[in-house]
Amino acid sequence: MRINVEIVKTILLLFLVALSILLTLGIWTYQGDYESSSSELIAEDAQLNGTGQTKKELIQPSQVLVHHYGETTGFSDKQEEVEVFQDISDWSLYDFMTISTDNMEDADDMEHTIELIFPTSIPASMISELFTTDDIPSMTSKFDRVYIYIDNEMSNPKVVFKSNDRDGVNIQASVQNTTRVMDYFSRMQLVNEFIPYKKVEVAGDRTIYIPNEINIEGKKYRYEGIPDDSTNFKNIFFRNPTTVASSPTYDGGRVYSDGQREVTIKGYAMEYIDFSASEENSQESISLTEPLSDFLITNSIEYVNRHNGWLVDEDLRYRLYNVSEFSREAEYRMLYHNFPVFSREGLSTIMVTYQNQMEYQYNRPLMQLTFSYDRASDILMNGDELLEYIEQTDRFSLDKIVDIQLGYRIEEQAGGQAFDLIPTWCIETNNSWQYVTSEDYTATQGGESDAMGTN
Repeated sequence: MRINVEIVKTILLLFLVALSILLTLGIWTYQGDYESSSSELIAEDAQLNGTGQTKKELIQPSQVLVHHYGETTGFSDKQEEVEVFQDISDWSLYDFMTISTDNMEDADDMEHTIELIFPTSIPASMISELFTTDDIPSMTSKFDRVYIYIDNEMSNPKVVFKSNDRDGVNIQASVQNTTRVMDYFSRMQLVNEFIPYKKVEVAGDRTIYIPNEINIEGKKYRYEGIPDDSTNFKNIFFRNPTTVASSPTYDGGRVYSDGQREVTIKGYAMEYIDFSASEENSQESISLTEPLSDFLITNSIEYVNRHNGWLVDEDLRYRLYNVSEFSREAEYRMLYHNFPVFSREGLSTIMVTYQNQMEYQYNRPLMQLTFSYDRASDILMNGDELLEYIEQTDRFSLDKIVDIQLGYRIEEQAGGQAFDLIPTWCIETNNSWQYVTSEDYTATQGGESDAMGTN
């Protein structure tokens, strides 16, 4: 009988040991249905709901114009500018050389000239990335306009990358397959509809062009906000999301911080700052092996690409709109149907700022426009009326104006159901964009400035 009791005890002990082992294995292997907070979250998981973009997709002209003996026209459908630039960038360029400004042809004196106007200066080192070229010599100049000259016999087209610096270096190239170029130019004039553009002299003896006819329609957009409280979002900006503390701001936003990095949420926009990038000993002694503007453009694109930060679709894109070596920042602006979008709330631009060759500050919207539908038409002044308003108002002076753009202002609807893209003239003075509406045209002089900062 005693033997049977000992056997039972042994079996019971073995059972308890086996059960303990099974429970231990279960605890080790169990994965709950929760979001990982590990600092080792794989990089591809730390992404926004966007895509990557190439330099060629992000660096494009803001205007494509055609000159004919002093008359300037542009495309009635601004979307056509994108296709024209894509076509031109496929032309094979060769025989690069530098030329002085004095030896450049005047577009107004030529029978046929296509002008590509970029919103900011582009380093010449990127010509081979934006255009199809043979070997191009190393050059440190920049360009903000490209002229395609077609002579009267339409036999020897030339391409000139014009420096925005009075003393800068202009670069000239020849075009292979002349017949293809001539056929394309003739077809472009037959297929596309053109509207007249007005020539305007502004600050710094700079020439800009504005359409006299208005061909722009407003839109409404539904949207999705990007959740800023997820580990996935935090992992883009912080090395270990579990160490991040959050606190509300006085204006209803929120701040996330780990002591070295900080993300401030305000409405549907955010600002990221990496304070470690400004530390005295942080990479200060490392010298650049490329032009600073090249570094800013290349690295800012790669930075946003790493977390799929370009929230684009068929109609909405981003374009490089400003590069400042002084501020060490690159700014990309939202475009709808190739018209620029402006905002006071930081909803239309992505901006990356560098210190010591590190991403120091990052500003961007935190919402994605998802579905568009029509809105009521807007009444805008035409080009002549806009210039008349500028001459009459105390708000502006042509010698202080840097640029004039026809585009959109983006504003959230009351109730927060959608965003409106409202057609608007925008005037840039001293790094500040200001809205100009038809109401301004009929108002008395001396109205208050409606400034938006750099957004």
